[in-house]
This record gives sequence, structure tokens and C-alpha cells, in this order.
Amino acid sequence: MLIGRQSGLGGSRFFCAVCGCEVEGAGAVLGLCAACVRAHWPESRDQIADLHAASRRRFGLPQAPPRHPDGLHCALCAHECRLRPGESGYCGVRSGEAESFRRDGRRRALVSWYHDPLPTNCVADWVCPGGTGAGFPQYARDQGPEVGYFNLAVFFESCNFNCLYCQNWTFKRRPPRSGQWSLVTDLAQAVTPSTSCLCFFGGDPIPQLPFALRSAQLIGLERPQQPVRICWETNGATHPGWLRAMARISSATGGCVKVDLKAWDPHIHEALCGFPNDRVLRNFELLAGFARARPDPPLVVASTLLVPGYVGVEEVSGLAAFIARLGPDIPYSLLGFAPQFLFEHSPTASRREAEACLRAAKKAGLRRVRLANRHLLH
Repeated sequence: MLIGRQSGLGGSRFFCAVCGCEVEGAGAVLGLCAACVRAHWPESRDQIADLHAASRRRFGLPQAPPRHPDGLHCALCAHECRLRPGESGYCGVRSGEAESFRRDGRRRALVSWYHDPLPTNCVADWVCPGGTGAGFPQYARDQGPEVGYFNLAVFFESCNFNCLYCQNWTFKRRPPRSGQWSLVTDLAQAVTPSTSCLCFFGGDPIPQLPFALRSAQLIGLERPQQPVRICWETNGATHPGWLRAMARISSATGGCVKVDLKAWDPHIHEALCGFPNDRVLRNFELLAGFARARPDPPLVVASTLLVPGYVGVEEVSGLAAFIARLGPDIPYSLLGFAPQFLFEHSPTASRREAEACLRAAKKAGLRRVRLANRHLLH
């Protein structure tokens, strides 16, 4: 629990549970400063785990991935849940009943969609065909922004992470598995002649990835003369085999895989998202191999949300150096922070800190770096 003390003005002041320094914003939620999360993980782990468990109980979601040896094995993501009958996976979609296990997230999904006019506020709009005309004429319909065309934005109402600052957390308000199920054919019918790209996001598409891939394949079969670019926004923590399938379909259609790299330090990553980042980094390295085969338009785009007090210059420097070693021309977006979910009372990122992060990413060797959502900076 947080260590709270009363200030002389009658408000609450919060202090790091390990070193005793005063913390605010996100630090007040975690009860720990970033330095102690990095350097004193054994002393920090239990407090952070309790916070994540409590944040999931309020939505009826499993507090930890099920690990029953005799349960059905889900290999879609890094958690590799093993589910008994009547039990839900960490994502809230997969279940231990055999029929549901074969169907949910595969032939039907908890998903919604809308048509977003191009160019749109996408992580990759500054380098993608829809926003710039990159790859024309093979992948883009115009030599510049595809004005008059649309992105079909497909939102999956599930996630395999538990980010305490989640920007789209409201999907969790629905009791697990009680939302509106849609079929692959339902989504395919939403594609129109003016749809030039489709982006799977969420939540995250990973817990329902078979559904997304089947939808993409059906759309491709139905529109061979007017292909739709297939893109993904994901945390990247899937099985490498599934990731290869994502990369192949995006590579073939002119789309991209946008990976949200939350943090470089594994303990900061676990504190913010509930799990370490080892699988994410290994998968990003795998994607970089695909990216070298199709540099234009870029197949892989990275992004990082600047979380005040936790994800700043130190984290961005580590991530940028990692990306640069894999490919200095991989596009990297730094995103301004909007207070959401458990961090709703946190400050936005400062313009000074964000500009320092931008310089750090370039200094690390990246040649294509962008600071987005500048209007959120103060």
C-alpha cells in the first residue's frame, strides 16, 4: 500500500515505500519512485503485484494468468495460459471449455470498428502510404495523403497486458466475455471501395489474433484487384509464429506493424504494464528482420508513450539504442502522455522533457524520430 502522510496544508503527501522520497502523479499511484523500481525490485515487486491485482478485480478479470498443468494450453501470447473448464484466460476472452476455446477469438471476436478518414491520427501516418503516399503506386493510391479514402479501424475489446495508464481502458467495463460478438464475415462486409487500409488495435489484437488474420485473408480474397493494407498496433507480446504471420500479411499488402515499446528497463515495464518486456524485445528484433526486406514503405514502426516520472530520457535512450542497432531507419514515435485510468491525476509530460527524449533518440543513432501529440505537452 502507499505510504501517506498529511502535509501542512491538509492534503496527502506520498513517499516512496523503499527510499522515502516524495512521489507524485504516477509515483503516488505506485507508491514507488522509478529509481527504486529499477534498483530495488525485490522490495518493490509485491506492492506492484498487489496494485495490478486490485486493478483487475474491479472488472472481474483474472488477477494472474492461469497455470493449471491439465488445462487447455493457449499459445497466442507470452502468458501461455492453461485453462480449466469455467476459467477465463488473462485476456478475458479465451476460456477453458473446449468449444469456446476453439471458437472465441478465432471464429468470432469481441470487436468493434469505424471508418476513419485519411490522413488520420495514426502512429505511422508520417511514414505510411495513407498519410504520405509512400510506396506509390504499388501500395498507395496517391502520391500524397490519400484524401477521400478511409482506414477501417478495428478495435479489439481485450488485452494481454494490464497497463495502469491505459488510454483505451473503458472496454474493461464490460464483464469478461459478455460483449458483442462479431463474425469474420461481419468485419469483411464493413470494407468498402473507399477503404484503403485496415488497422487492428485495441486493447490489443493479440488475444483474438486468429480472428484478425482470418478476416484479413478473407478481405484479400474478396478484393484482389483493390488490396487493402493491413496494419497492426500491438504490444508485441505474442508467440513468434503468430508474429511472423502478422508481418507477412502486412508486408504483402503494404501495411505495417506498429509496436508500442512501453519501457526499456524490465522492472519499469512490469511496474507499468504487469509483465516484463523480454518477449516484446525479442519479437521486435524478429520484426526488424522482416523490415529490412521492405524498407519502403516501412514495415515496422515503434512508439513509446512518455509517462512522467517513469518513461523519460533514460528509458527512451535504452529503447532508441536497441532499435538503432537493429535498423537506424526504423521510424520511432514519441507520444505525449494523456492522464488516463489509474494515472488519471498524473501530470502530462513536459515539453522540456519530451524535447530531451527526442534529442536522446537521435543521439542513440535513429534517423527517423518524431515527437507526436505535442498538444498534450505542458
